[in-house]
Amino acid sequence: MKKIITVAAIAAAAGTAFGQAFSEDFEGGLGGWTVVNNTGGPAWDTNSFYTDGNYTNGSGLCAMVDSDEVPGEFDTELVSGVFTVPAGSSLNFTANYANFAYLDYFDVDINTGSGWSNLLSWNEDHGGFYSTPGEDVSLSLASYGGSSAQVRFHYYDPNTGDWDWYIQVDNVRVTPAPGALALLGLGGLAAVRRRR
Repeated sequence: MKKIITVAAIAAAAGTAFGQAFSEDFEGGLGGWTVVNNTGGPAWDTNSFYTDGNYTNGSGLCAMVDSDEVPGEFDTELVSGVFTVPAGSSLNFTANYANFAYLDYFDVDINTGSGWSNLLSWNEDHGGFYSTPGEDVSLSLASYGGSSAQVRFHYYDPNTGDWDWYIQVDNVRVTPAPGALALLGLGGLAAVRRRR
């Protein structure tokens, strides 16, 4: 008798080595993430805290800083826990960012133990203004494969005495390249197929 294990079962057994290193939809709040508030002004929380809708391409709760709702100088970071970067993976998320007069910034950074390296920097609008649509983002992590890492979402204004809008982030995923799981499945099927 032949026994064949499905690709789905192989993927489940493989765990984070071949599947998602992590995923976060913020439906349970910001638990598992560290909020750093460098100025004492507005800081990362959920859109519920800021009494706003979700203007990303996600739904429900999302991570948000609304510097229009809570005035003051701001420089705030939302930092993930440590995870192992799968080979050929990417960091994917959906966002909505309203920039005011090119004065504030939204950066996405990665740290593998030797300080933060920038993956993305926005200084212009991305998405509707306090409305959908958001923008889906995919950033390659291929050069970090196998490393222990953290990612951070950094919203800040290096100026003083001005006014800004907001950033929202939702549905954060670190996933392998699309072909990696398919190759694992084919190789795994060949490896586990056996006769009795």
